Amino acid sequence: MKGAGALLAGGRRRAPACALVVTCAVVSAGCAPKPLYSWNEYEESLHARYVTNDPAQARIALEAAIQYAQQSGGRIPPGVCAEYGFLLLQNGDSARAIELFKQEARLFPEAKPLMDRLIAKVQEKQEKQAQQAQASPAPDEVKEEP
Repeated sequence: MKGAGALLAGGRRRAPACALVVTCAVVSAGCAPKPLYSWNEYEESLHARYVTNDPAQARIALEAAIQYAQQSGGRIPPGVCAEYGFLLLQNGDSARAIELFKQEARLFPEAKPLMDRLIAKVQEKQEKQAQQAQASPAPDEVKEEP
């Protein structure tokens, strides 16, 4: 019987050790680091835009990624605002695109030189279009000659 008592005693010694291991695992899992960025729908937006060529779905996914990050207190991932800005620029919404390029530059200072160049190009294009619109008469103003 000495052998059975030794096993029981050995088992009791292992029980606190197992409990300690389980407790440490549970505590460390609860202390897992928070992700640096809230990626949410960003991968879906890239797939929609570049694989399935669905800009409407890409726009929805990019809006969702930005809104999720803002509402959850997370950080908007790098490139999301710029990507959304490009998409809006392609759809003719240059004013909102510029806002998003500026937001990307504020969030990620390393992107500022590129965003500043993009903003300058967009504004230059807007100015040229405004000058062309002023130089050419509106269709109502064109007079027919006899």
